[in-house]
Amino acid sequence: MDKTKIFFGVLRIPVDFAATMAAFLLAYYLRPITDLIPGVQYNFYPELLPAFDEYLRFALTSAVFLIVMFVFSKSYSLKIERSFGRVFLKTAFLVSAWLMFIIAYYFLVVHQLFFSRIALAHIWLFTIIFVVIGRALILLIQSILLRFDIGRINILFVGVNNLADQCYAQLAKNKKYNVVGALEDKLESRKLGKLKIIGTMDHLESVVKKFRVAEIIHAESDTRDAKIIDILGFCRSNQIKYYIIPDLLRLQRTNVGMEMVDDIPLISLKQTPLEGWGYVYKRFFDFALAIFFTFLLLPIWIIVPILIKIDSRGPVIYKSKRKYKNKVFNVYKFRSMVAHADVMKVKLIAQNERSGPLFKIKNDPRITKLGRFLRKTSIDELPQIFNVLFGNMSLVGPRPHLPEEVDKYERHHYQVFALKPGITGMAQVSGRSNLDFEEEVKLDIYYIENWSPWLDIKIILKSILVVFKADGC
Repeated sequence: MDKTKIFFGVLRIPVDFAATMAAFLLAYYLRPITDLIPGVQYNFYPELLPAFDEYLRFALTSAVFLIVMFVFSKSYSLKIERSFGRVFLKTAFLVSAWLMFIIAYYFLVVHQLFFSRIALAHIWLFTIIFVVIGRALILLIQSILLRFDIGRINILFVGVNNLADQCYAQLAKNKKYNVVGALEDKLESRKLGKLKIIGTMDHLESVVKKFRVAEIIHAESDTRDAKIIDILGFCRSNQIKYYIIPDLLRLQRTNVGMEMVDDIPLISLKQTPLEGWGYVYKRFFDFALAIFFTFLLLPIWIIVPILIKIDSRGPVIYKSKRKYKNKVFNVYKFRSMVAHADVMKVKLIAQNERSGPLFKIKNDPRITKLGRFLRKTSIDELPQIFNVLFGNMSLVGPRPHLPEEVDKYERHHYQVFALKPGITGMAQVSGRSNLDFEEEVKLDIYYIENWSPWLDIKIILKSILVVFKADGC
């Protein structure tokens, strides 16, 4: 995920809000001084001007409403807008529509015209000017940063042909993009075009890591399903946007998006909604709810550690190594096993009853008496709320796995790395640890492809029910 792109996308919101408030304040102070059109005088009665605190409340409400309109009109797209004229026209149209809503509100609800039509005209004009200036400054800053390679999108081609060369020629003209090269099945010299071959498909992971590739364009005509699935899975696990230049005679796919580079069509296969604003929302949702649960569960933070100390020797909190992509981090849990559980696992590995890379046995002798209750009610998982606050986990997501388990993943399993691991998830509310590993991966991929805020809420509510039913491990 391009943090620069997200930063400037989010930055537009406070800038637009500040611009709108500045327009209201300037209109308020200008109205007693001057008319909108010099030389054309209108009668003005100071007593009709509302009190400043009343006017400020109205301005705040109106500014928030304008932001909401911008949101629903997709004015906060994370893409860099190249046409300043398009930004101006869209802003002018939305501000004009917003003004009509204000007039309608005063006419239908307040049952009077706005206190000053001149002030209203001032607000309309200044809002357009200030919002456009704010957007222009953001575009200017982005353009300056692009010259220093900050915010540039690194693109990698997979396969080379005439269409790939044409697409490359267009992308090379745009400072926003940096094409690092192309990968082919075999390293052979090619005379066609300027697109440089920098490796084979075996080098995909190393090339992506070296050049910090953000987007991949698949240009091969021989697009076998297995190959597309492997590349698409790799892209999802690394938050890389995947495009395909289609063979228009053979292309018959659903759930696709299309973009054009000059006259070349690029097909984008189904991506997770957890990109762009979905990512921003999910992080905000995680942080806010984690803060809420931290205070709500205060009695548990006090009582459970005391019970653990009474029940068995060892630390209250168990730190378990987990792996997400190439990063290993500590997952926090209330200790539910004896202190030397990791050493005992080596002796018990032959008794593993679960297929795939994960370890699971019934009646695990390492679990303490209190630990069985903590696991049954999932209370042992609650300290992972602090992992959410630290930013290395999410409330809802795939189950976090041990480094040695991740090392046994097959290629398609890495799709679960499309988002951070979660405290709970589709697998936990759809069968818990009794699920086969492949079924768990399928549920996680379904969640990634079909994420929505409501799906997160639904899974969290189901997880709370699981705790009350004591249907844990």
